Amino acid sequence: MESEEKTLKDYLQIIRRRKYTIITPMLVLLLLSVIVAIALPPVYRSKATILIEQQHIPADLVKSTVISFADERIRQIQQKLMTIDNLNKIIEKFNLYPKEKNLVNASDLAEQFRLATTLELINADVVGKGKNTKATLAFTLAFDYKVPTITQKVANELVTLFLDENIRSRTQRAEESTKFLQEEAEKFKLEIQKIENQLAEYKDKYSGSLPELLSVNMSSIARIENTQQQLQLQEKMLVERRINLHNQLASTSPVVIESGDNKNTKVETRASLEAEYKNLLKKYSNTHPDTKALKRRLDEFEEPNKGQASNANINNPAYLQLQSELNIATVELQNINQQKIALAAQLKKLETNISQTHQVERGYSDLMRDLENHKTKYTELKAKYLEAKLSQNLEAEQKAEKFTLLEPPRVPEKPEKPNRIKIIFLGFLFSIAGGLGAGLLAEMMDNSIRNHNVLTQLTGSEPLVVIPYIENQEDLNRSRKNKINFTLLGLFLIVGAALAIHFFYMPLDIAVNKVSDRLSMLF
Repeated sequence: MESEEKTLKDYLQIIRRRKYTIITPMLVLLLLSVIVAIALPPVYRSKATILIEQQHIPADLVKSTVISFADERIRQIQQKLMTIDNLNKIIEKFNLYPKEKNLVNASDLAEQFRLATTLELINADVVGKGKNTKATLAFTLAFDYKVPTITQKVANELVTLFLDENIRSRTQRAEESTKFLQEEAEKFKLEIQKIENQLAEYKDKYSGSLPELLSVNMSSIARIENTQQQLQLQEKMLVERRINLHNQLASTSPVVIESGDNKNTKVETRASLEAEYKNLLKKYSNTHPDTKALKRRLDEFEEPNKGQASNANINNPAYLQLQSELNIATVELQNINQQKIALAAQLKKLETNISQTHQVERGYSDLMRDLENHKTKYTELKAKYLEAKLSQNLEAEQKAEKFTLLEPPRVPEKPEKPNRIKIIFLGFLFSIAGGLGAGLLAEMMDNSIRNHNVLTQLTGSEPLVVIPYIENQEDLNRSRKNKINFTLLGLFLIVGAALAIHFFYMPLDIAVNKVSDRLSMLF
């Protein structure tokens, strides 16, 4: 058999019939919600707003060494500060959670402190490089605790730690960057000195074969070859002169003979002696005294020319002059030979240097390239070091990006939680739902026949007569009494709600003014 479809009138009759079943759990749940709202301890919140102030000096002039995003740095600072040791120091300093200290360990206390701390970022949409991005402009830092004054002190302590840690971390990062660049620059400076020493040793080892000396060596070779040609020409001339001097010397008598009283000096020559000797041989034999004497004179004439006669017997100035010129020519030839030998050695050395130039050039070019690369890198590092030094000064003087306390933490005047009005309101809703649910459950479990429709469904036929419920005086009195009770209950709920608003949310006069202001704005 199909179940009866209930109408609104049926539900109203059920509510009327089960009113006590509905009202009792409703009142119990409402009372419990009120008790919970009143019994929960108040938790106050002290909140500070910290502005992320941008760098004062344009970044084109001085760049900061801290390039991470603001939200990333904030989270890093939070992780550094929210360690168990740091949080326990704060807990001990302000004597937080005195009851929990004996019940839980330090880690649980620190975790409870973390849960009481709230950090929220304030972002804004920024258009940059053709796309929309989120930029962190500020952030709020709040702390929740049951004592308002302590809440403000702890929040102020957290703000101070955040600001100090930001300055310390930025300064430390700038110092580390400066120190790193300085150390790297010193390393390259030592490398440059090392390469310069290697280059000096290389130049000393291959001093004549360096690439920049190739043109000098080539011009030196040309100059030496020209000098050799000149020396060969001079040598040829000196050789011819020596031959000529030898011939003249051979035909000149080294001795001058004086004859007669007129002091005329006769200079004998080999040719005249030989002619005279031949004439004597025509007249006399070779054993004749005159012939022998002239032969001795001829022999004496030959011996000085061979260098075997004593210089003391030579008194012919012309002979001495020729002999001196011959000696000078001989010395000059010796000098020319020595010069030729020296020039040949120089030429050989230069040719060796030139032949090694291409091989030396490769090693020399490698060293010079390394030197130039290291110098370029050293110059770049020095420039970056100077920039980092400026950035360090920028951080030290707090001219770079910094955290500025925009709104300091204040002593809270009203608790942040629990929201007693919300708890009571939710309790009111749950009490209504619970009461109605209890009434419907009781109705579903009751098998009584309440109207003719149920009877018709059970018997399958309509009843002949339906007599409605006839109220007597007792029913009327009960109905009047119920109306009075419900009226009193409504007044009690209204007064209770007003008192709850007054004591747990805001004074009624202020609430009335706010409501009237909003209504005036709407209408």
